[in-house]
Amino acid sequence: MVSPDGQNLIARRYRLLRKLGQGGMGAVWEGHDALLDRQVAIKEVLLPAGLSGVERERQLQRTSREARTAAKINHSGIVAIYDVAEQDGRPWIIMELVKAPSLDRVVAETGSVPTWQTADIGRQVLSALMAAHAAGVLHRDVKPANILVTAEGRAVLTDFGIATVAGDSSLTQTGMLTGSPAFLAPERARGGETGPASDLWSLGATLYAAVIGRSPFERGETMATLSALLTEEPDFGRVPPALHPALKGMLERDPARRIGAEEADRLLAEVAAPEGERRSRGRSPGRGRGRRAAPKPGGGRLALIAASLVVLVGGGTTAILAMTSGADKQADASAKRPAAPSASPVAAGEQTSAAPATSAASPSVSPSPSRTLSPYKRYRSAAGWSVDAPRTWRGSVNEGYTQWVRRDGKARLGIEEINSYTGAMEILTDMEVTLKPQVDDYARGSMRNVAWRHGPAVEWDFTFTATGREGQSWLRPGVTYRELRRVLMGEDRALVLQWTVEKDAWVQQFPAARQVLRSLTPKG
Repeated sequence: MVSPDGQNLIARRYRLLRKLGQGGMGAVWEGHDALLDRQVAIKEVLLPAGLSGVERERQLQRTSREARTAAKINHSGIVAIYDVAEQDGRPWIIMELVKAPSLDRVVAETGSVPTWQTADIGRQVLSALMAAHAAGVLHRDVKPANILVTAEGRAVLTDFGIATVAGDSSLTQTGMLTGSPAFLAPERARGGETGPASDLWSLGATLYAAVIGRSPFERGETMATLSALLTEEPDFGRVPPALHPALKGMLERDPARRIGAEEADRLLAEVAAPEGERRSRGRSPGRGRGRRAAPKPGGGRLALIAASLVVLVGGGTTAILAMTSGADKQADASAKRPAAPSASPVAAGEQTSAAPATSAASPSVSPSPSRTLSPYKRYRSAAGWSVDAPRTWRGSVNEGYTQWVRRDGKARLGIEEINSYTGAMEILTDMEVTLKPQVDDYARGSMRNVAWRHGPAVEWDFTFTATGREGQSWLRPGVTYRELRRVLMGEDRALVLQWTVEKDAWVQQFPAARQVLRSLTPKG
């Protein structure tokens, strides 16, 4: 292993400075080219454990061949590959260092990408893919994490780490599926023939995620995601209508009927900003509903990103929120006046002060070495909204969706950020249509307009019996749940709060639901 202290050089010219990240098939370093005196990114190729000597040599030869093939592609939308060096018995790929956040980071930090910018990014990536395909190279892992977006609006496709020359079926080991399942083309998941159309499918799923917050097939678990990929159609109910022709064409399940790159580019061109406006829109404040400036790299928190690492099936991308550990507490379980099950968690008192609630047991007024902690902890999202989340629940963030689950799995709080091109009632109606086929015994309690201190909102109350098809590992098949969803429309997005508990515990959990609903505060 080469030391990052600068004493050893790869190929006598490339110095490793610091590791930027690591995945199942490689690590990416920030480096320095001592010969040309420039910053570079260096990918260290890591081979799976257990390979025989022959298999190891074959993988090394293939990686070197494919990297050199990708290096022949000269396109502004592709991270340039400068060199392939061999050291310590394996190849090291020397690449352009691009200082910009990945598209998945943009979505996580700013919410859904405006429609015009999504189409613009799509056109740039399409152009890069066409250049690669013309050179006989398939990317095979197009996804938001592998697209960098600069402050000027330039989109750059990264990580040809599992790319292959068209027609080469020997890339993977027998039984190994590479790529990210939520963005995988169905023909690849089935082990069938792949070609340029497979990359277009992945780009369609990526652009869908840019405006909705997650892939149309993401279900939280690998097997559930693959099942949805192979058997379910994408839900376009919340996708801006202007993007429907392009995304539906790219997400056509039959690759023979899928639109080609030229047709996809034509359809996206009707939606994207004119090329001359790209730079000005990237640097000026957003104009009009749903339009925001292209994000500045990282907001002070961005590491230097060169290439996103390959994620093998089964790999996780969920970031765990910092939550206090300890035994689960039922918030305000001792409340003396629980509401009737049919009542909304927040009724006439909705517009009262939203100061964070404290524990049901009041702190003692006499001197004491410690104070009773509130059962809630204030969480502030990267997108600007905040909420009082139950302190001891497990939290996670994944592509525009934040979730807390009770440690015993009997309750869940979720907050989804979605594009606000349509009305709140339409959003919930679309969600209802999507939910019904996934559950048993669905029963709507109500779907109505409600007054909220932040403005008009729509509330949906319902019960259902879990089946295991929902893609949520915390739901237990056969158990009946009651859920409330409330949509608050903002200037450029909507927030959907979801509160779910086992039906029999609804009354007991009423005070906690009321506190959470009152505490949710949109950006600003």
